Amino acid sequence: MKIKPASNNQLKLWRKLLKTKYRKNEGLFIAEGERCVEQIVQSGSIEVETVVVENGYTPGRDISESELPMAAADQDDFHSISDTETPQGILAICKIPEEASINSLQSKTGLIVAMDAVQDPGNVGTMIRTASWFNTSGILFGDGSADPFHPKVVRSTAGATGTLPYMKGNLHELFNQFEQNGWEIFLMDGAEDADEIHDVKPSDKTILVIGNEGNGITDTLFSPGRRKVRIPGNSHTVESLNAAIALGIGLYTFMS
Repeated sequence: MKIKPASNNQLKLWRKLLKTKYRKNEGLFIAEGERCVEQIVQSGSIEVETVVVENGYTPGRDISESELPMAAADQDDFHSISDTETPQGILAICKIPEEASINSLQSKTGLIVAMDAVQDPGNVGTMIRTASWFNTSGILFGDGSADPFHPKVVRSTAGATGTLPYMKGNLHELFNQFEQNGWEIFLMDGAEDADEIHDVKPSDKTILVIGNEGNGITDTLFSPGRRKVRIPGNSHTVESLNAAIALGIGLYTFMS
């Protein structure tokens, strides 16, 4: 295991990756924390460019024996590229996986998760992790959703980043194209006229839509032929479920 000191140019670049536009420009993102980095290395689903450790940190066996390029930084420099208040001493600089094409996703069967302007990075990360757990066929990130490669999103996935094909885009346009290829759209909505989710039988080409935390699903996504589904519960005391929890219940119900 050879660990080289991080250069000033490397540190300068890595600091930029805390911002969305630089992640996009460089095609790189940061995965932070021992568990997250170890799971990414173990899964092999993401190409790791460099593992960065704080001086004095000893990486685990999977990482130290991986032959990945490794760099070390002093405490101040490491903290400057970390997104957390109390860094664990290890992070990985990873390559952003290429987006799937709409043709490749349409050719699949199963269930695809769609996020409509889900803004909270913690929710988005948990939803990616949940979608991966249920082995869904992919994820659509609608306009206004948190960047799936935001550091907090990546941490919240607990290593599930990159395990599923994904696309970003306008859901209204994407749904129209998917429907032309036999996909059915199910929108999770708390309205009384929505069907209870356990009474609904999904097809082998299903898209399950989760809306924005505060505003729900965009009005333009509701159209004839698309079914609204709801999770029954005590709506008199609680207005709605957390988006990530709702997705977990929805996936368990649809995929059982």
